[in-house]
Amino acid sequence: MKKVIMDCDPGIDDAIALTVLLAHPEIAEVIGVTTVGGNVTLNYVTQNAKKLLTFLGSNAELASGQAEPLVKEIETAGEIHGKTGMEGYDFPAESDSYPLASENAVTFIHDKLVASDDKVDIVATAPLTNIALLLKTFPEIHDKIDKIYVMGGSTLQGNITLAAEFNAYVDPEAAQIVFDSGVDVVLSGLNLTENKAYMTMDEIKSIKDLGEVGVMASSILDFYASAELEKGMTKIPIHDACAVISMLNPDVFTKSTNYSIDVATTNDQFRGMTYPDRRVYAEEKNSVEVLEDVDREAFVKYLLDSIKSYS
Repeated sequence: MKKVIMDCDPGIDDAIALTVLLAHPEIAEVIGVTTVGGNVTLNYVTQNAKKLLTFLGSNAELASGQAEPLVKEIETAGEIHGKTGMEGYDFPAESDSYPLASENAVTFIHDKLVASDDKVDIVATAPLTNIALLLKTFPEIHDKIDKIYVMGGSTLQGNITLAAEFNAYVDPEAAQIVFDSGVDVVLSGLNLTENKAYMTMDEIKSIKDLGEVGVMASSILDFYASAELEKGMTKIPIHDACAVISMLNPDVFTKSTNYSIDVATTNDQFRGMTYPDRRVYAEEKNSVEVLEDVDREAFVKYLLDSIKSYS
């Protein structure tokens, strides 16, 4: 049994990732969910987490975190996820009353780590602001973390810019701190998520037949897909689910490589770019396990089976 904290910014693909995570209590005990400004502003992502946890029948403790990146002003992705970050489905109004355990995600995660007799996995599907502050503020708790499963960065192309993936772009300084922390990091970047861990529109539409949770997931994914289709994409990447599934069922991912990764933090066109040192005599500044290939059919089946398990 794994103990897990999920740090997220729901966000439609975060919502799918959290749905998958909570579907597997036989594998993962979710001891906390934390939010951070990213896809949309902190107030919206925290409200969205409340909606999801209520809708999915979870009693996981929820804490809100940092509203802004470490250095620069936040840039959000409302054009993809909608104004509130989770458009496409009307969640029950009673979710507004879901309790907030803390408004300081950093100390919340710290206290959870200290209280745990076992090491804890962290799944991070958002800008890494909360996690970077945790690791810098409380270096003594590094040994309490088993692995950090990150969705972010890329060893190939960007999406928010030519060079940068969105999460790394929003807070590149935080990403560099996490990569350099010495804690084991498993990275699901755009090189994997955008090119290989995708769903077709027919697969997305089929989700609505998997019960009420399926209706919810299909509805928000349909909204999400419409923005991707407008950009010319025909395969809809489910980015954040990769970080969750790589922890729950790592055999789905068929290739990974350890790289020393730097993050561009200068204020130019390359800000947020994550670039691996591929030289024969690479400098070992850090070692990040980068997932590079996935059995797509197994990935989609695991996602669909997770959603179906609620019915």
